Amino acid sequence: MSRAVPGSEGLEEGLRASFAKAAAREPLLGAGLGFVPPESRPAYAAWCALLGELRECLFERSDPRVSGLKAGWWAEELRGWGQGAWRHPVGRPLAALSGLGPAFPRIAAHLAAVAADSDPPADESAAFAALRPLAEALVQGEARLFGAACDAATVDALATHWLRQRLEHGLEAADRARVPLVFFARHGLRREQLPAPEAAALRRDWALRLRDRLPTGAVAGLAYPRQLSLRGDRIALEALAAGRKAPGTYALGLVWQAWRLARRSAIATQRSTGLTSTAPPPT
Repeated sequence: MSRAVPGSEGLEEGLRASFAKAAAREPLLGAGLGFVPPESRPAYAAWCALLGELRECLFERSDPRVSGLKAGWWAEELRGWGQGAWRHPVGRPLAALSGLGPAFPRIAAHLAAVAADSDPPADESAAFAALRPLAEALVQGEARLFGAACDAATVDALATHWLRQRLEHGLEAADRARVPLVFFARHGLRREQLPAPEAAALRRDWALRLRDRLPTGAVAGLAYPRQLSLRGDRIALEALAAGRKAPGTYALGLVWQAWRLARRSAIATQRSTGLTSTAPPPT
């Protein structure tokens, strides 16, 4: 059973569990919940949980068949949200938000393409180009939800977040963590050697490049979940670039970091309208 996140007591049970799952992977999201206005917490928690579900589906699984099936289910679910219907508990507060509906079919349209893409990117530009349409659709929805900034740098920050996750989870998968072929050529290695000790320098090289693509310094106006993920990505990629395992938690000053990021973020969300519930999601 997922451990409840402080500040989530007022959320419905299914949403509370879904958010706890996301916060277990990104502890800063959980630490940030208390700085979100109470009336905005359901939408904040649902958006964070949705991003976590899509990330797990597309970037944390080794079997492309499972990813494809999950992506298909989520595409159908998101199209339903555009019509005010939902099955998954994170859909309840999101499907009811006025003005957000058009974002969901746009997101759904790109899920299958990303799930089916196991071809290695030739270079860094190709790696980002493959993810940019889905990232842009999500960032546009995020900007509408939070009244936040939406630009090319923010889109690439989300793509970087996914590539960091793939580096941690996909070394032995068919796509070899989406590491560009040029990095294998540079290090004189074959793709199947990526998980091996002799590829440690290659993995550090890619992690360092991903870290350097993240925005530097204070970035004002981003949606609060994006600010929190950026900080978590920097911590993880600095560890990976140094040859260390990415930390499972960012306990040191967790609440303090979340408070600092809240001061320059777009946090409050719009209010909900009507809802339509349908069948529960598959397990």
